[in-house]
Amino acid sequence: MAGRTIGAVGEHGFLSRLLPRLPVSPDTVVGPGQDCAVVRCGRQRVLFTVDALVEGTHFATHWLSPYQLGRKSFLVNASDIAAMGGRPRFCVVGLQVRPAYRARDLSALQAGIVAAATACGAVVVGGNLARAAQLSIAIALLGEAPRRLVTRAGAQAGDHVYVSGTLGDAARAVRWLRGAQRGHRPAQALRRFAEPTPRLQAGRLLAESGIVSSMIDVSDGLLRDLGHICEQSGVGAVIRTAAVPRSDAYRRALGSSDLLALHGGEDYELLCTVPERNLPRLEQQRARLGCPITCVGRITAGRRLRVLGPDGREMPIAATGYDHFRTR
Repeated sequence: MAGRTIGAVGEHGFLSRLLPRLPVSPDTVVGPGQDCAVVRCGRQRVLFTVDALVEGTHFATHWLSPYQLGRKSFLVNASDIAAMGGRPRFCVVGLQVRPAYRARDLSALQAGIVAAATACGAVVVGGNLARAAQLSIAIALLGEAPRRLVTRAGAQAGDHVYVSGTLGDAARAVRWLRGAQRGHRPAQALRRFAEPTPRLQAGRLLAESGIVSSMIDVSDGLLRDLGHICEQSGVGAVIRTAAVPRSDAYRRALGSSDLLALHGGEDYELLCTVPERNLPRLEQQRARLGCPITCVGRITAGRRLRVLGPDGREMPIAATGYDHFRTR
């Protein structure tokens, strides 16, 4: 990797080399490479995650109001907590802003963070404000860990692959905001982009009940995030495109196109694997999840990820989802 740029290596290529070299504390229960780390503080196990939204990378300032931007910056972090079956509790906020950024907009942004945290049962307990050339919001979030931990690493051949909600709307909104998609303002898609719904209730129930063998949130696209489960579990998977859930608005706008549903990011839905023996329990608990959940495929032996089209034939995987340094 010497002499190569991060753009050439890619986000996930770099992390795959870095993470195994990090030292591990005796109090590290679950280390790097998951949606959250799990650490032991005294007798308590705590979830710990951090994420950032950066102007020019994740958003343009005219896409979202400052209040919406503040809300979203917290909600995407809460989605990581949901993917580990936890409860958000405390966060600190790092804000980097231009000197010309209006004070009232900064106040509105902070109010959005506090409102989203409160709605999720968390409290903002501190942070930092610094000067920068562009707006950036970084949030470090602590969460209460579930009694039964679930990670990306537990899937086994024969498990069923499930996803919550619907996929592709947030990516459709981004295409419209960038001018890559013409037509009427996609109001529903824009709401999904601006106001993601961390599946905290579903994540807690699926983890605590022991129904799922692995779980992740869909932030980088269905196939890329399923690839993370496959890699860490040492398995493969087969996905049926006809089963991937899409909203009515998505189907009206894009018809049978699978591209954004398979590869679009920022859905923040839960992707999980369920052993065959646990399917009756999942059906019993379905009404308590607080969101729809759909079976989209199976986990297979080996490490290959396959996608089957509506006719049952294998399709080429033309894209791999979002990578900070390779997809722009």
